[in-house]
Amino acid sequence: MRAPGKRAGNFLVQPCEVRNGGHAMIRKGALVKTGIMAAFTLAPVVASAHYWGAPQSGLYIGAGGGGARNRNLSSSIPGPFVNFKRTQPAWKAFIGYAFNRFFAIQGGYQNLGTDSIGTPVGSEKIRNRGYDVNGLLSFPFTPVFSLFIEGGGSRFRTRTVTPVSTTLTYDGTHPDYGAGVQINLARHLALRGQWQQFLIPHNDTQFYSGSLLFRF
Repeated sequence: MRAPGKRAGNFLVQPCEVRNGGHAMIRKGALVKTGIMAAFTLAPVVASAHYWGAPQSGLYIGAGGGGARNRNLSSSIPGPFVNFKRTQPAWKAFIGYAFNRFFAIQGGYQNLGTDSIGTPVGSEKIRNRGYDVNGLLSFPFTPVFSLFIEGGGSRFRTRTVTPVSTTLTYDGTHPDYGAGVQINLARHLALRGQWQQFLIPHNDTQFYSGSLLFRF
């Protein structure tokens, strides 16, 4: 039952229905809080859905660069020589096809730079250029972040220029493997950080690189 109002001048002031009005305000506040919590909860899901909208299969291309490090570089001239340049700039370009979110086939060109060895008769230059074909196995932890491993074979040409300007060329096919991380930046764009190991005789090389990948 509503209490009678009190007159203040020409106005009639009615008391508030504290019980019913209070419940209504509480319900509105609860709805607002629920809405805010739902928005913060669903925002990452909506963002994830954007990345899940990225092509899960299809063609992609990429390129990148970094540093190549020779682990057991040896000279064509017998003797105890010192490798005075162990890490050199390197770059690569690649093309691949993803069958799904977990497996892809990729081939690319690798320029592992030019290394140098000091000998008693001068500096010897050694450079590696080649191609590789690998299978990639991915482990997507979130729509944005995934880890991957790869393995396959590579065909490299090692060219050595001796201190007397003689050029020695070695061509060989050898296994390679690696691992890395991929971060999806947008629907068609991703960033990769990668480590690769090329088992080239007398020139065992590790390649650390960062690459930008574009999905069609």
